[in-house]
Amino acid sequence: MNIRRVLNTLVLLPLAWPLVAGADARDYRFVVSPEQVTRAMRASGVPVSVEQIELLSSVRSRQAEPSLRVVTVRQWQGNTRKAELRCTNGAACLPFYVLVRNSDAEAQNSPRAQSNSAEIRAHDVHVGDPAVLIFERDQSRITIRVVCVQAGDRGQKIRVASRDRKKFYEGEVLQSGLLRGTL
Repeated sequence: MNIRRVLNTLVLLPLAWPLVAGADARDYRFVVSPEQVTRAMRASGVPVSVEQIELLSSVRSRQAEPSLRVVTVRQWQGNTRKAELRCTNGAACLPFYVLVRNSDAEAQNSPRAQSNSAEIRAHDVHVGDPAVLIFERDQSRITIRVVCVQAGDRGQKIRVASRDRKKFYEGEVLQSGLLRGTL
C-alpha cells in the first residue's frame, strides 16, 4: 500500500510543480476535510457519507473552503472505490485521492455500487488532457495534437493549446480526447 502512495505521488509531482514552484508552504494552511470531500462527491452524483471517506494523506489548500471537483471514481479493492479530486481553482490545492469504503448493505443492494467497476468522469475532457483537434474543410483534413486548456463536455466549445503552448485554438468536444476545430 505504501508503494502505491509513493507511485501516485511521483505521478502527480510533475503536474503539481507549476502550482507550488512560486508558493511558500505557509500558503497552504487550510486542511481539506472529509466533510468537504463528501459534499463534492454528492454534488457529482456519488452518494456517500462522511464515515465512508478516507483521506490517504493530509490535503492542504490555500483557501478555507475550496470548491472541489470529482475527476474520477473507480472500483479499487474489494468494497472500496478510489476517487480523484481537484480544486476547481487549480492553484488552491494539488490533486488528491480518497478512498470510499462501501458498507456491506450498499455493496449488496445498490445498483450504483455494483456498476462502479466502470469509471465515472465528471467531464469528457479536463484541463491538461492531451487531445486531437481536427480541422475539416471541403475535402481537406488537418489534425493537430493539442492540450486542453479548459474542461468540457460533448458539444461544448473549449480552448486548447498546441503542445508547446505557443498557439491557442477553439474546438468543439466530440468525445474524450477528440475535438472539432472552429475556423
